[in-house]
Amino acid sequence: MYTLSKSEDQQVKMSMVVILVVYALFLLWVPFLPFIDLPNHLAEATIYKFYNEPGNVLSQYYQPTPWYYPNTFHTVFCSLFPSVEVGNKIFHILYIALLLYSIYLVIKQLGGNVWYGLLSVLFIFNYNVTYGFVGFAISIPVIIILFYFTLRDIDEDKLSLKISIAFLLVLLFLMHAQNALFAMVIYGVLMLYKYFKKPSKLLIHAALIPLPMVALILTWWFKRTSETKEESTIDFLFNYYTTQYFPKLHGRIRLITLDNFQLQEGLAGLIIAILIFSCLLIPFLFFKSWRPAKEKLSDSNNLIYSLIFFLAGAGCYFILPDGLPGQSPLFQRFCTIVILSAIILGSLFLNKVTLKGLRIFILTAISIYSVLWFEYIYSFNQTAKDISPDFFEGIDNKNRLAGLIYENSFRGRRAYLHFPNYYIVWNQGIAASKIIDYRFGVVRRAANETTIPFYYEYIGEPWGATPVPQYSHLEYVLVRGQGPVQRDVNLNNFELTKEQGSWKLYRNKGEKHVLIE
Repeated sequence: MYTLSKSEDQQVKMSMVVILVVYALFLLWVPFLPFIDLPNHLAEATIYKFYNEPGNVLSQYYQPTPWYYPNTFHTVFCSLFPSVEVGNKIFHILYIALLLYSIYLVIKQLGGNVWYGLLSVLFIFNYNVTYGFVGFAISIPVIIILFYFTLRDIDEDKLSLKISIAFLLVLLFLMHAQNALFAMVIYGVLMLYKYFKKPSKLLIHAALIPLPMVALILTWWFKRTSETKEESTIDFLFNYYTTQYFPKLHGRIRLITLDNFQLQEGLAGLIIAILIFSCLLIPFLFFKSWRPAKEKLSDSNNLIYSLIFFLAGAGCYFILPDGLPGQSPLFQRFCTIVILSAIILGSLFLNKVTLKGLRIFILTAISIYSVLWFEYIYSFNQTAKDISPDFFEGIDNKNRLAGLIYENSFRGRRAYLHFPNYYIVWNQGIAASKIIDYRFGVVRRAANETTIPFYYEYIGEPWGATPVPQYSHLEYVLVRGQGPVQRDVNLNNFELTKEQGSWKLYRNKGEKHVLIE
């Protein structure tokens, strides 16, 4: 196994610290992160934080799930801070730190090239992060840490490592249930490979260590209540795999673009994403790492462990459906796991490449990537600067609000889709929001759809621009852009009270509403 020199190790660690500090300072500086579903999760954290407290009526409209339910980690974490927005920034900084360090730990444990592992930075703002899938995003580095502890347990067979693995499985369930199951599969296959001829040890590892997570899953499953009626999952899967899977399979080549196409709209974004992905391949072309492959991979078990991780992720990406009833997208979320596991696997073939040119190439790629994403986020904040907590100043939080987000896009991404949730975040107010109608949401509705209506997030799309008279009894409507037809029937009986840039706030002329004097 290749041993990393002390000076190389220090250089890599210092590079990681510099990257983390730069990203942390930038994230703390910008007001908004342009991640599509993120306002939903900020609203959930606000409801968790201020639920049943004086000064708001959140409990009349929303019902948080218990903290031990799946996907609650981000919500509970952010609610612990004086401001959920600050908590969210710390959350994303923690995610970046975990991503950098988890890749480093695994590659070092396997004897791979830790410099090559730094290319994981090119997927910090990946598909899951930019969609605002906060639970799935934070669970990815935690899965890699679990993989690291599993590798160590295979070598050391210590009780402390087994306890750590059991704890991480529980933590993953609180972050995202799907990835908890995915991690359990990886762990189970690794144990099967290691202890195939030792049934007693296999039973201890495969049955006892996941037991706390399984107990938590069963507790949630039997205590949960579902108010939405969805199509049968079995019927859905049968129909999908018999009629849709193979005709659409070729589209999964998007694996190479899903993580970074958001940087620019259209073809330009796809080209940038392909170029960023190609940075993973260039070291193999220039440093001819395959020639002494036999010597490099003297520990075949490490290669097999890495392959198990990679193939598990690739299997989920290429086999799972587009979505399930009440949950979409699905297979696309695994693109980042496939790429990060490929980086881990590739590092084994580059484990003795220590040329200065490799380090320069990697640090240059990271710098260019960072500039591209910082420009994207900064530019978004320039377009979003017209809305802030002051926009809702003077409105009592007992008033209800819905959004008509006709112009929801930034560079082709629906980054403004859920911005009405900031009325909850900034005012602890009542807003029509998707959070209360998701199948596995962490906040449920406590009032019927007459009192707090269904949120039509896609009204800005050509196929979604239909009248929504359900908003007619609400006190306020937040509008971005203009409806396809003027006069907008959705604003009948509403009067304009505030306008800043692309944002307009309308007040119902007939409904009773409360103003702060």
